[in-house]
Amino acid sequence: MEERLGFPRNAEETWLREGLDQIARSRVPPDRDLWPALHARLFAPAPRPAWRWRRPPGWGWLAAGLALVMALVGMAYARPLWEAFLSTHLLEQGGRMHTLSLSQTRDGITVTIERLYADANRIVIGYRIRGLPTASEVAWLPLLTLEDREGRQIPKLMGEGVAGASEILGLALPAGEIGGADSFDPWGLPGWPTHRPAALDLRLRVILHSMPQQPHPPQALHIISSPDATSMEKSPSPATAPASLSGPSFVFDLRIPVESEAEIYGPHTVRAHGLDLMLERWVRAPSGIRARVCFIPPDPSLSWTAMVEQAFAIGPEVVPNAHVEGPASKRTLTVTLPILTVPLTRGGEWMCQDALFAVPEETERDREGPIAFRVVELIGWGQGSPEPAVRRPGPWEFLIPVAHR
Repeated sequence: MEERLGFPRNAEETWLREGLDQIARSRVPPDRDLWPALHARLFAPAPRPAWRWRRPPGWGWLAAGLALVMALVGMAYARPLWEAFLSTHLLEQGGRMHTLSLSQTRDGITVTIERLYADANRIVIGYRIRGLPTASEVAWLPLLTLEDREGRQIPKLMGEGVAGASEILGLALPAGEIGGADSFDPWGLPGWPTHRPAALDLRLRVILHSMPQQPHPPQALHIISSPDATSMEKSPSPATAPASLSGPSFVFDLRIPVESEAEIYGPHTVRAHGLDLMLERWVRAPSGIRARVCFIPPDPSLSWTAMVEQAFAIGPEVVPNAHVEGPASKRTLTVTLPILTVPLTRGGEWMCQDALFAVPEETERDREGPIAFRVVELIGWGQGSPEPAVRRPGPWEFLIPVAHR
């Protein structure tokens, strides 16, 4: 930040300037210059006040300056709601989500559908709720359900919601407001994902539940739910579960365009360490990569999970939140871990597990490089045991042919 004429003007303001510099450098991107706003706020002419406030030397200036900078820092880091969520970040940045403003109001509470998206792997609904009562002893939780025009319910894959002000997420929602995004699973619809319609006619139901809680000061609340958490929430212990008070419900009829872009591979089976694993389906769509791996459990009495990863060879650069494993075909191998692993489902002897990867577009810009889906390890747990009972190391590697990319 360059020097501004007229500030600082004395030793007291110099001390303030040094403190502001230290905060701004650690909290504000280097391309943002806050000093014009500071100068305008601190030295703007004002009418003579009807009362006088005596400040102690130094500390009054510092407190006022820090409060102003923190407000400006908040503005500098303010970001769209949909870029803050893990499930919608890449879609929003890429301009993939459809924007709308479809609202309904019941009992002073307004639910607005602001984002829609559908592709071969996911259906995404972005919503905002305003006008909720702000009593600190009550927490409001929205429940979204989605069904097609034949009345088939579409399972939820992942839900995210936020209320309050979160410095980590860079969000500040007003009191009585919730923002959220839910992802639903279209793979159970007829013909999906190989044959998809140009658009989906769906019915969305939003039911608000108020849960009594201990009073607490206002705070940010960021909730991420998966099918695992949802299934546990459906059957709480009667002795410990608080009573849920139902609020108003809302019904929206939606028509969502379906993104046509998709690359589908599978089924394919690989045998390693005496065990067959089948990659039943591998699908790359704009919302990311989704893979379904199936196997016959070595011990059916245990609960199993598959540790999986998606590997790319893209050159020397590494995408955020990924780690480098070493050379592959004389290129750097970049490994991306799943943002969501769905609990296993059983089909006869076979058990299948889905994993979703939010893959930035730059990860696949070198389309000639190898792409592999890998099962690193199978882990089995006994009933109620926190430690694994069996570990079956891999890897089982599925190379995706160029024809399918």
